[in-house]
Amino acid sequence: MIPAAEVERSVGIEWYATRGLPCQAKAKSKSEDFVVREQAELGEVSVEARTGYFPLYRIEKGSIDTVHMAEELSQALRSRVSYGGMKDKRARAVQYATPTSGRSERPPQVVGERFTATLVGYVPTPMHRGAVRGNTFSVTLRGCCPEIRARIEDAALMARKRLLPNFYGLQRFGVWGAGTHMVGRALVKRDFEGAVRLLLFAEHPSDGDRTRAAREALSAGRYEEGSRLLPEGRDVEKRVARELERHPADWVKALRAAPVKLRRLYVQALQSEVFNRSLSRALERGEDIASVKQGDNWAEAKGDGLATSRVMGVRDQPTPDAVPMVQVVGYAFRDYGSRFDACVKAVLAEEDLSPREFYVQEMQEVSSEGGFRRPHLALLEPSWRVTGETATLGFTLGRGQYATVFLREVMKPADPLAAGLA
Repeated sequence: MIPAAEVERSVGIEWYATRGLPCQAKAKSKSEDFVVREQAELGEVSVEARTGYFPLYRIEKGSIDTVHMAEELSQALRSRVSYGGMKDKRARAVQYATPTSGRSERPPQVVGERFTATLVGYVPTPMHRGAVRGNTFSVTLRGCCPEIRARIEDAALMARKRLLPNFYGLQRFGVWGAGTHMVGRALVKRDFEGAVRLLLFAEHPSDGDRTRAAREALSAGRYEEGSRLLPEGRDVEKRVARELERHPADWVKALRAAPVKLRRLYVQALQSEVFNRSLSRALERGEDIASVKQGDNWAEAKGDGLATSRVMGVRDQPTPDAVPMVQVVGYAFRDYGSRFDACVKAVLAEEDLSPREFYVQEMQEVSSEGGFRRPHLALLEPSWRVTGETATLGFTLGRGQYATVFLREVMKPADPLAAGLA
């Protein structure tokens, strides 16, 4: 196997599955180069409002993450909102959301600074993660090497054989900043001061002069001054800093100034990093990630293969459509004796983590019981066209899977950040 770039290895993505040489290309050169459309099973959608139904909004967004979009939409609807999944901040995305209150406002359209939400009907239950079966991507790569077609064909063939590892992509980890998984580690270790320091004080390569001046003021305890100096787009840090101004050294209260979904994402990023390292270890050991082996947890691939059934036990007899499943560590993690459990346990020991630490008594809302994830990408209907140095790709991936994880196998860039893979 070919080793990954250093920035990927820092979050547990250690190997490539394809064997082709690196191929120069760049993603996300323009806003229209990366488009994702949520594939949701919305069930019964009523054109007219009905008692007990919730308004369903189709959201088109760009240059804003889903958490901040949801916050702004919540204010407009006067209700918390529920959505199916996170979408890349740097992508043009289409997804769905509903308010969770039956007493919400129901305007025909909400126009935010970087999104538009349009009322498309009414549904009997709020939008939720389980309603999403996958995401369809339209991607343009520019400045491609002459071998780009062959590299795409190789990656697509490996995906059809279920041999491309289902890593969590770089955008999961905020690699432009402190690293969301590092904040998550501080949270599960109950180092709340450390989590605040990572958010506010740690310098990052992406910082400009104003941000560096803000961090200097914050690290000196001048929280109000630092919050004013932080540039636009640093609203989470501003909230945390202002809370520290009101309640010095109350690190838990300061962290709770950040949106709860964002705080949960920090812990989930740590879980993702452990999963990536566990999957990398399995690949290094030569484990088959395509097929169920005796002693695996498994699930049945449903329909077109994007979705899976509930996870079955290691003693249950696999069906012909079974796919292996790997545990995502949390406080409910159990060692069932599978080959993948052995990898997870080894990574936990290396990182000085234990499953019970993912139950955070002092901040219970960020606790996570864990779950399961398939070890390979589920790729559906890939297509591509190459014209000169430009390649246009279309494909659908299962819920929670990353287009950039497929693209990295095509490109193998020395600098994934510069290549647009974060």
